[in-house]
Amino acid sequence: MSQTTILPKSVKIIPYLRQLLKIGEVVAAPTETAYGLLADALNPRAVARVQKIKGREPPKPIALVASDLRMVKRYFRMTRSELRMANYFWPGPLTLLLKPKYKFRPAIMGRGGLVGVRIPGNAWLRRLVLATNVPLTATSANRAGRNTAYTLLAVRRAFKSRGLKYIVDGGNLPPRLTSTVVKVDKDRLEILRPGAVSQGRLNKVLKLKSQ
Repeated sequence: MSQTTILPKSVKIIPYLRQLLKIGEVVAAPTETAYGLLADALNPRAVARVQKIKGREPPKPIALVASDLRMVKRYFRMTRSELRMANYFWPGPLTLLLKPKYKFRPAIMGRGGLVGVRIPGNAWLRRLVLATNVPLTATSANRAGRNTAYTLLAVRRAFKSRGLKYIVDGGNLPPRLTSTVVKVDKDRLEILRPGAVSQGRLNKVLKLKSQ
């Protein structure tokens, strides 16, 4: 059984976390909703480690986080409606399914070749992603099919025998809904996973038909 290192959530730890992520390590850390499994989304070995640690089987894709809109546009194409949602709801718990410019690993790609991405509301996490200069995975830090983890203890229990080496201690997070996952197809808004951003708020901003 591998030893788990607990790291403090601070700005000073970001350069060290950047080094870990750059060499393909997986780090559990707090997001704006719950704890997530962070890894370099461009590193095939790191993405494979996330799948192994979480016990997630394909084809369920892995969502990503970006530091800012500039990073999103570097790796994804955005329509006018998608950009409108991004400008209104980001940073925040809204995951948009976007068409990638970059050829991500199959584990990240969803149906239709789209990838889920958001700019998180957690300022510390945005700073970490900016330091790595690449999108990071942000799938929830729980075993596939299990309850969402909002505490350090829950993360440790979930992965004590799964090979997770590093956890950032963000304390006990207040239980919140996970991010809302949406797809915009022409004049239609499809909500694939209800979450923190309600359908009513989305409709009000976009004035699109929902399905």
